Amino acid sequence: MFDFLKGGKANLTVTLDRPVQPYYLGDTVNSQIRIQGQKDLKIQEARVQLVCREEYQYRYESRSTDSDGDVDVSEEKRWAADEQVVQRLQLMPEGTIPGNFDQVFEFAAPIPAGWPPTADGRIVRVKWQVKVTLGRKLAADTEAVADVLVFSPPTGQAGGAGAYGFSNQPSDAQMHFLLPQKEWALGEVVQGELVVEPQKAFDVSEIRLELIRHEHVPRDLGNSHHETVKIKLAGQTRLNPGQSLRYPFSVSLPTSAPPSLRARNSSITWLLAGILGRTLRSDTCVEEEISVCSGRV
Repeated sequence: MFDFLKGGKANLTVTLDRPVQPYYLGDTVNSQIRIQGQKDLKIQEARVQLVCREEYQYRYESRSTDSDGDVDVSEEKRWAADEQVVQRLQLMPEGTIPGNFDQVFEFAAPIPAGWPPTADGRIVRVKWQVKVTLGRKLAADTEAVADVLVFSPPTGQAGGAGAYGFSNQPSDAQMHFLLPQKEWALGEVVQGELVVEPQKAFDVSEIRLELIRHEHVPRDLGNSHHETVKIKLAGQTRLNPGQSLRYPFSVSLPTSAPPSLRARNSSITWLLAGILGRTLRSDTCVEEEISVCSGRV
């Protein structure tokens, strides 16, 4: 029925100035867009956009009613997407792309410093793309997409060397971390010391360090995912008041993990936890959030 609209054809090509190397937040993405006509093609416009796409999985309550009128309530999970246009440029207005058309357009788009970097988590994902579209009326748009790898650099604002964190049971034991800094890049080794100062005598089954990645989606019923690396610093230990115990540690940040980020619908945080394992009662622990960036410029 719409053959007169579908008869045209054009090829789109997107080329980035860094097809493999990452861009850092604050950098400018420079790209070339080539539009080649094959048959005359009517368009509403040709446009190019730098987009940030956040994908997240949330939990919600599903209700269904059977033939007897009984209501069944269950918990379901669903993926949602939030795509934001960071910058947009019209390449061509409404008209016709001739069959012999061949032109290259330039597109320069700065990546805002405060936006989330590329991430591929379990329930949180962030993608950056340069997207070219030939908008058409009463027919499917023609699109070409180039993925943009966006890294977060160190902010320099997370904190320097010092003591961090407080015990959740200070009347039993004071606890804190001694850290040379609070910001690391993926692939680096987090080093420091766990300091334990007992306020009374008690036994612990073990003393351990945990590196925790926490993904959080607050929508509807909320959704969370944790991944934890555990390192045993000491086995069964008798703690006595007046002691000041130091346990050095080092733990590697995986290169393939997502960095710290806060997006419109989700977040990813990294934590250090020092834990005194206790039998028949809650553990005594200290937690401190650290900043994990994608890499260093």
